[in-house]
Amino acid sequence: MSSSHRPVFRFGLLAPRFWSVWLVILFASLLAIVPGRVRAGLGDGIARLLCRGGSKRKRIALTNLSLCYPQLSEQERLQLLCEHSRVVTHVFLGYGQLLLRSARHLRSQFDIEGLDIVERETANGAGIILLTPHSLALEYAGQRLTLDYPMVAVVRLHHDNDVLDWIVTRFRSRYQGLIYDNTANVLGPLKQVRAGNWLYYLPDEDRGEENSVFAPFYGVPKATVPTVGRLARNCRAAVVPMMTAYSPYTRRFLIRFHEPLTGLTGKDMQQDAAIVNRAIERILDEDRAQYMWSAKIFRTRPPGEPDLYRGG
Repeated sequence: MSSSHRPVFRFGLLAPRFWSVWLVILFASLLAIVPGRVRAGLGDGIARLLCRGGSKRKRIALTNLSLCYPQLSEQERLQLLCEHSRVVTHVFLGYGQLLLRSARHLRSQFDIEGLDIVERETANGAGIILLTPHSLALEYAGQRLTLDYPMVAVVRLHHDNDVLDWIVTRFRSRYQGLIYDNTANVLGPLKQVRAGNWLYYLPDEDRGEENSVFAPFYGVPKATVPTVGRLARNCRAAVVPMMTAYSPYTRRFLIRFHEPLTGLTGKDMQQDAAIVNRAIERILDEDRAQYMWSAKIFRTRPPGEPDLYRGG
């Protein structure tokens, strides 16, 4: 399958088994129209509770932070996690804006730096692959960019929940966005990039040992999808690292583009994976609170190595 994913609304989505999802959507819609300071205050209160709790996600996040930043003290990692929690709650409570608020409203919330780098590459005839990790504000940045540029993304779809699949795809493709299933072949996205669409590419998902090579990530072997170099070669594209952040202090978003990656071969998968992971490290170190630290980013281990999240 090489066509983009565009689910349509049907009355079956109103079945009782989906009512809990619709209630969440209703709550998000109400939050979308209240003043930003109200959402921020609510988010700060929830974040304080998250910091004090002992949830599974908190344990996973602290495990990741201890592996990636062993130079930080336990107190420093806890403080970083509390900052992270503020970003999580602010971003999550604002998702309704992606469905209901205007393009003008979305533009007003963003600062964009380094756009001249991307425009230089396109002027030179290159396609664009935006290399961005799973930052908390990635959905906001994706929608903001589609206001001005045609974009394509390859994502894991919500096949287990038709309402969630419909609503998430709806805000991802609200403007100039095309969505492809990450289990499909890459022919569709490749054609789109060659035609001038920017590829919004998240290379840090753990896809299992069979789809990955192990490359260092903050010195820890991580299962890394090694296809970025091959994609860039086939699309004749520049791979531009992109940092996305949200500030709970200013309630503003930031997109920052960096110079394209060099050294990608499209042939040496180990080398390409290592280059990509180093690029992600540099992006994260700009603002460490922005990453999805509660994900099991080291879930797949090299043969013979223990589970790093045992009991978490």
